[in-house]
Amino acid sequence: MISPDTPLHVYEIEGSIRTHLGVSHPSFVGLWNEDDFSYLFFTELQDDYVNKCLTGSDCVLRARHDTLYSEWQDAMPAGGVSIGDLLFVRDDHPSPPRGALLLDPSVVFGDGSHPTTIACLTFMLDLIPETPVRTMLDLGTGTGILSIAAAALGVQRIVAIDQNALAVQTAMKNVRLNRLSSKVAVKEGDARMFVGDAYDLTVANLPFEVLRFIAGLDELTNIRQWIVSGISEAQGAILEELFSSNGFHRTMFRKDHPWVSFVMAGSVLSKK
Repeated sequence: MISPDTPLHVYEIEGSIRTHLGVSHPSFVGLWNEDDFSYLFFTELQDDYVNKCLTGSDCVLRARHDTLYSEWQDAMPAGGVSIGDLLFVRDDHPSPPRGALLLDPSVVFGDGSHPTTIACLTFMLDLIPETPVRTMLDLGTGTGILSIAAAALGVQRIVAIDQNALAVQTAMKNVRLNRLSSKVAVKEGDARMFVGDAYDLTVANLPFEVLRFIAGLDELTNIRQWIVSGISEAQGAILEELFSSNGFHRTMFRKDHPWVSFVMAGSVLSKK
């Protein structure tokens, strides 16, 4: 767990630097890859190391951002984050309460405090015990918080996906911390490539453009229920129409300005 006053040095690099990274320094937090850029996170200045990695590559250093962890994201409260019966505490908590789930957010989205994460967890608390949900696909897993919660709620097989290498690294660590590797498989890749298999539930807290692409796929109907989040009300209306055209109907809705989240159930579910 990174403390709030820890310095963060973020090297913004145009291009994919991944294959050019040598043996990293202990201060290396991880690689954040997004679109055509790579972001290297360190807790100490590493100009020489980064310049060495750039040598012989087609990548270009565009900027270095120096900040504190507390300015990058809020630290988890000492007492943890509670949603319903779920309690998430820092992985360095001196005495975790019985049943608490351990979490190291690193510099990745998903510590349980964001409204869209809370919405997804709230829906999961309602859906998983009732449906029931045995398998789940977590698209855009971030820290792995939703997958870890699902496993704690009794889901037997969960596949957690993220295209961000640092998110995958963080989610894997959190799954191991909670001894849930037998239930949760974390994979790196584009969320749009993992919709073909059948699942009882898919949770998709993703950018609108990605969700719109997924909502137009024929494979959408392989999944009994969808939790959709991370979008505006206008974007939600577009997505709901796409889901409806594939035989889904909305069963739950939540608005946390400026975000909306909802649950779509497929015709397969209504037959069970």
